[in-house]
Amino acid sequence: MQTSPCRTDENTAKYGTGVFAFMCGALLTGMLIGTMCCCLSADTQVSRLLSRSGDMKSLLQTDPGSVMAGSLLGSTVFLLGLAVAGFCAVGQPFAVLLIVLRGMGMGHKAAQLYSTAGRGDILYAAGLFLPGAVISALALAAAAREALSLSNIYLRLTLSGGRGYDPSGAVKLYGAKMLVIEAMLALAAGADTICRYLFTGKLI
Repeated sequence: MQTSPCRTDENTAKYGTGVFAFMCGALLTGMLIGTMCCCLSADTQVSRLLSRSGDMKSLLQTDPGSVMAGSLLGSTVFLLGLAVAGFCAVGQPFAVLLIVLRGMGMGHKAAQLYSTAGRGDILYAAGLFLPGAVISALALAAAAREALSLSNIYLRLTLSGGRGYDPSGAVKLYGAKMLVIEAMLALAAGADTICRYLFTGKLI
């Protein structure tokens, strides 16, 4: 039993791929909004809310423990939110909102790094930011897809009065997938730690 909306027939499998693409698009939209907020409203309350710290020191720190913990914690908070949304019959909009908010934070961080590095060191800034960001973005987009799918299952159960379907298998598979995604987020945090060690010195 799968939590994602796909079976063996070709049309439904395409639908499952389309949901993942939609979540990636939502995340990219959030990144664009976050970048615009940083560039156009650098001193506003919105910008301060999106930024994890009030200055760039947190983005350029090299302590491995702090970098690893901060990166993993930030991603895990969104994963937990998505996991909870999956158990709600009306959790679909919340899953999309969470992935957009995550994208906004990533876009804001990328804009901050670019403003610090300037044109001359943009490749170092990209090397510092992109590897971990890409891994975590793909992992969270997959988590959002699974949350949307399980939420649809609970919505159908709610509308049918809970008759004709046992969601226990889907829930078990959902939990297993979330654990795999958490492992991917740990990999992304490791990539952040390594890249921060390699490239931060080039930007300071």
